[in-house]
Amino acid sequence: MDSQATRRRSRDEKSAATRARLTAAARSLFDEHGYHNVSVTQIARMAGVTHAMINVYFHSKAGLLYALIRENNTSQIDTLSGSVPMHASFEEKLRHIVTVYVAGDLEDPRLLAVMQAYYWQWPAETECENRLQLRQALAPILQALRDSPQFTHRSGEELEEALDAFYAIYTHGLRPAVYEDASAAQCIEMILRRSMMLFDGLALPASQVT
Repeated sequence: MDSQATRRRSRDEKSAATRARLTAAARSLFDEHGYHNVSVTQIARMAGVTHAMINVYFHSKAGLLYALIRENNTSQIDTLSGSVPMHASFEEKLRHIVTVYVAGDLEDPRLLAVMQAYYWQWPAETECENRLQLRQALAPILQALRDSPQFTHRSGEELEEALDAFYAIYTHGLRPAVYEDASAAQCIEMILRRSMMLFDGLALPASQVT
């Protein structure tokens, strides 16, 4: 039994190492040449494996790109976990959350552009998977809305719709970093300014907040 467990652990470690090499190679090549200009053979060669391994672990080049997107999302979720200041105002919480998001997304603006383009091309089942992860990523904002007295009169459906609108503002607010060499700080301020116009429109007047 022990030898079987050891062999299984060895296989799992080897598989994890292969996946990591493939995602690292893909990240580097997509960044340098763009998604459409990179072949699975190039990725496999850089990773030191056969191109068949891409199909084994990711099913396709597109699946490999989606793995990079999931990695980025997971990293942001993990960074944000437990770090939102509990007793801060809604605007302070939003600033903290947006800052974490932007720092992760703009770590590599060119790769971000590749990922954003892929959002419009992936299959319906991938869209469903991504929406679930996106809900997890946006959960801290939803919680901040629920915890803030000025939004208690809003239904859960209204808050969910506000999150969808926020995400549209957020993704559009990253574009200047890709196309105009805007800094992360400039993108953060733009996203916050536009987002607060949205959220202020949902909030109770200060005189009515108890």
